Amino acid sequence: MPNLSVKLDEATRQRLQAVASRQGVTPHSLMLKAITAELNRAEELGAFVARALQARERVMVGGQVFDGPTFSDFLRARVRGIELPRPASQDIAEQTNPSV
Repeated sequence: MPNLSVKLDEATRQRLQAVASRQGVTPHSLMLKAITAELNRAEELGAFVARALQARERVMVGGQVFDGPTFSDFLRARVRGIELPRPASQDIAEQTNPSV
């Protein structure tokens, strides 16, 4: 496994050693765990943003959306066990420029 050097200020180094000691692991192990967790978080965030951009593109191409407050009321009613008809989708132009 290749080496990678990380320079830490003294306060961070002491914190690392203290936490690693409390957890019963080596500072190296704790750093690997922290780096892996941050990489996972960053990758998940990137995937989330990619899915959001794809969803936005589908909306822009398809042009169909729901009125937010109306759909929110529908969902609240459903959670309470009230059966309401699903609101109809609208053309995005109606939502972005209601005066048209």
